[in-house]
Amino acid sequence: MLHLDYLSLRAYLYEREHERIAVLRLQELENVWHCSRKNAKRKLHKLVSEYDCTYIPGRGRGNQSEICFITDFYEDLLDFIKLCLQQQDMEQLLHVLQLPFPRQWIGDLQKPIQEQFGLQPTTVGKDVLHAITTYPVTNLDPAFVSITYDSMLASLIGDTLLRYDADQNELVPHLAIGWEVDEQGLTWTIYLRKQVWFHHHRALTSRDVKFSLERLMHSACPNRWLARDIASIECPSPLVARIIFHRSNPLFGRYLASTPMIILPEDGENTDSFFIGTGPYRIVSCQQNRVVLHAFDSYFRERAYMDEIHCWQMPPERAHFIQYDIPSTETVPFNPAYDRPTELGYRFAMFNTKHSPTMRDRMLRKALNELLDMETMWKELGRTGLIPASHFFPWKSTLNRKSLTEAKRWLVASSYSGEKLRLYMLDIPEAWEEAGWIQQRALCIGIHIELHPYSFNDVHDLTNDPHMDIILSGEVSSLDPHLSVLAAFRSEALAFRRYLSDEQLEWIDGQLFLFQHENTEERERRIDRIVQYVVDEACIGFMHHPQHERPIHPMLQHVQYDSFGFADLYNLWTPPLKN
Repeated sequence: MLHLDYLSLRAYLYEREHERIAVLRLQELENVWHCSRKNAKRKLHKLVSEYDCTYIPGRGRGNQSEICFITDFYEDLLDFIKLCLQQQDMEQLLHVLQLPFPRQWIGDLQKPIQEQFGLQPTTVGKDVLHAITTYPVTNLDPAFVSITYDSMLASLIGDTLLRYDADQNELVPHLAIGWEVDEQGLTWTIYLRKQVWFHHHRALTSRDVKFSLERLMHSACPNRWLARDIASIECPSPLVARIIFHRSNPLFGRYLASTPMIILPEDGENTDSFFIGTGPYRIVSCQQNRVVLHAFDSYFRERAYMDEIHCWQMPPERAHFIQYDIPSTETVPFNPAYDRPTELGYRFAMFNTKHSPTMRDRMLRKALNELLDMETMWKELGRTGLIPASHFFPWKSTLNRKSLTEAKRWLVASSYSGEKLRLYMLDIPEAWEEAGWIQQRALCIGIHIELHPYSFNDVHDLTNDPHMDIILSGEVSSLDPHLSVLAAFRSEALAFRRYLSDEQLEWIDGQLFLFQHENTEERERRIDRIVQYVVDEACIGFMHHPQHERPIHPMLQHVQYDSFGFADLYNLWTPPLKN
């Protein structure tokens, strides 16, 4: 079998190959293989002997060496992919798909993946879904969830007491069969369903409700705002929980339907990569590049149809090879249909007025905001399907015209004197592309920006916050957009609470307190007022509402999407396959 070291070398050298001959310096191999020079020499000699390559060392210190290959790189790559598929070695397949091979090969290389991926027979009677994601798991503990992918997985593993019905704009029972609120709104009584089983086969009781809600009260919990008004929790019987409040909160029922309020067992194991829940799927494995879920046969509602779900992480530039596929015992051409759901969220540039003295200059923030001309960005980056953002919600957004002339006018009125601004963005191609465009756009009016990438694993790391001037960020709403506005501004893990100044947060917090006690129409007007404030103050610069193109296997039925743009994996099913 071809070795990944060999393929990574071929990928690195391909652009300089001529008639299968490439020149290189030995020190380059240290970076290709991430090893010492001694080990690089050892690996090179091994590959030369195993693959009949010819290696001619350069004469003299620092001179280029020459390596000659006898096989075609494209054919080697294709053979390796086919072998991985034949052996069902997804880990090796994912590794090779991350190599920097020419983009024009993607169309041909994806054919065997789409035709053969997962088509080897699996255990009889098993329906297994393979889903490709560009996200890593950062924290699965419901109390700490703040990333959309983590939230989606947590919602498959655990359940909340109530659910929010977005179509009817009402709360419906879930783990709770019913609830009562006293006239003052200071006591909520929750009645639990009988025979709801956790994944470790113990029945749900009111003590689990008490345990789960009290976890949210801890000072280290970023979602503790959800439990801020709770004074105490009582358990008068195994199936009754009573929640006593310091002050009434008419929206608390909506809180009970949110992901951080998932109910955990008081005797269970809970970590950032594992927890025991009552949900339709139980977690079997959570590794760096793969999450495996198995259907929970004793689920208190309808059992999930898909027996197993395997979520594989892949870099964004390769993720479109395949997104949702099913193994089968017959040959079913993939020929995917491409769904393009709009995420109920928005991308924006956050100006760090909490930590950065430079960004406390409102005129400078106004100038930076004027640079965010999405129409021009989309055109110059060769993108299509722009949904410009000027509001939290796509249906309220319009295209606001921006101009460099107006940006210059604001800049002249500011105190900016040429210092470098530090812009932080996720280390993914789309964010790099947008950040690079903003950097060049800013240079047109004399603003100097340096780019600093960070990984998903760094999202919760607060140590860099004082060094950031601008952050490219995003918020995604749940099916309850009003609750999501509260969460965006109150969660300690999210951008607004981390980067807005105390004065800005004080004004917004005052609006959100009133928001909690208003009806739907009044809350809509309150949200509009908050949007107007963040625009007038240039707290953020709205950019766009994302869309996600997802190839779907044609045999998958009832494909629906949640507000995060993920397929609703609980309700997916596929017709029985022939043996």
